[in-house]
Amino acid sequence: MNINSDREQKNRQDYRQLQLETIDLEPSFFEQATLLSNHFSNEAQQWQAYLNILALFALKKWLGDRHLILKDKIDSLLPTQMINSGAISPLQVGGFKLCLLTNESIVEQGIEIPEEIIYSPELAAHFYTLIQVLEEEKEAILIGFLRYDQLINKSLKQIKKEKYKLSFAEFKSDPSHLILNLKYLSPAAIKLPENTLTEKLTSWLECIFTESWQPVEELLRNRRPIVQMANVNETTETLSLKVAQTFLRQFQMTQKARDKIQIDLSQPELSQTEINNALVKILQTTEDEETRWQAAELLWEIDPNHPATGVRRGIDLGMQLAGVSVALIVAILPKPNQRFAILSRVYPLQDQCFLPANLKLIGLDEMGQSLFEIRARERDDYIQFKFTADSGDRFSLQVGLNSAMVTKHFII
Repeated sequence: MNINSDREQKNRQDYRQLQLETIDLEPSFFEQATLLSNHFSNEAQQWQAYLNILALFALKKWLGDRHLILKDKIDSLLPTQMINSGAISPLQVGGFKLCLLTNESIVEQGIEIPEEIIYSPELAAHFYTLIQVLEEEKEAILIGFLRYDQLINKSLKQIKKEKYKLSFAEFKSDPSHLILNLKYLSPAAIKLPENTLTEKLTSWLECIFTESWQPVEELLRNRRPIVQMANVNETTETLSLKVAQTFLRQFQMTQKARDKIQIDLSQPELSQTEINNALVKILQTTEDEETRWQAAELLWEIDPNHPATGVRRGIDLGMQLAGVSVALIVAILPKPNQRFAILSRVYPLQDQCFLPANLKLIGLDEMGQSLFEIRARERDDYIQFKFTADSGDRFSLQVGLNSAMVTKHFII
């Protein structure tokens, strides 16, 4: 007699008596799970990835049937998420983060949860959802869910290094409550651990920087200026002054108030001081955001440390983005009305002239909702997005390529 098999069968019957949600696993789920798990050479990792992916398909189907969308694309999950022992986090549903806990066989002792899934600002979730995968029966059972604020108030039992254990009884077994929370609760009502690595951008205006954010001139020292030199004998500074003077003439022609920049543009050549003053005047007076950014970029080329240009810093993401050498540049530019203009831009580094196709720059608000998504095309030498923010606003920038993703957090 197989005692373990009998006990497992009895437990399955006990849970079904609780009228838990059963999700049918479709043939395509098994095909995709097999295909994606075959990327791993280790047999144990293949099996764990297989189960995790089946559970994820089940969760996505169950949410979709209730008009909720799991935003994450299953085939774009990080390899470490696929093989993590029974936990995939965070997954995005609206403004909420979900952690999917997966268990192959029901046991009375409960389920193990990695410590980082609870306490890491990057991985903690608003809701922890437990799904039982019954591969032979071609179904999954939604056993229950647990809110983060309820989880951390429990007396967590540490069973081994960096592992905690929860009994199944601690999960709420009525899944309709999870749906109500996802549809009608504000994500801010469940406080998650804050990321201590949040960059305060207004501190940049006071010349306070964290070590990883470098001056852009150092990071991009080998890149060409904003306009290619027509004459190889011209210096970058000479070219930039000529481009700036052309820009000022074009700007003045479009303005009703011809004294806007207060210099005589009929002169064949303007001094750097005159050009600097005119560009600063545009930064201080014009309301057109694109014109202001053009003026700021020209001033960065001519006088990078001029106080009127705001501040820009960059970070090399190569070590964090699967070895792809790119830089994230962020600039903050004060606006006349006490708001702030923000520029986010991604450049290729080293010997690369262009960004990898389909590299993404994504902006998220403080609830994790998408603000924008920009994708690099073939032969893009940079991608960017500009927006306006108020003091105290929080946002995140993500740079992603295939399954690799780097997230940086900011507050104004």
